[in-house]
Amino acid sequence: MREEVQRMKELQGPRTQLARLEKSIHSELGSLTAGAAPLVDEVRAGVVALFPEPGGTRLAPKEHEARHEKLVQTLDELEEVLEALQLAARSGRSGASPPRGGR
Repeated sequence: MREEVQRMKELQGPRTQLARLEKSIHSELGSLTAGAAPLVDEVRAGVVALFPEPGGTRLAPKEHEARHEKLVQTLDELEEVLEALQLAARSGRSGASPPRGGR
């Protein structure tokens, strides 16, 4: 039972969610993924800082709060960029892979 609980936590963890997001971005946007890469890198750095590996160094409370705020801002910015890139992908620009559903 404990193993199942641990596995569920791992499946829901921030690093796993980030990996899923990156995979989705790549499959949805194809070559346009490069347009979001700098922000995805910032998000990855924020996740690594805020959610260290077991045994890793945790941030001081004020630093944690500041990094969390920065991560939220970066995610908001990434959302806007991804929306713009999706529009470009759907209009067939820049060799992006076709959107899911084949439209």
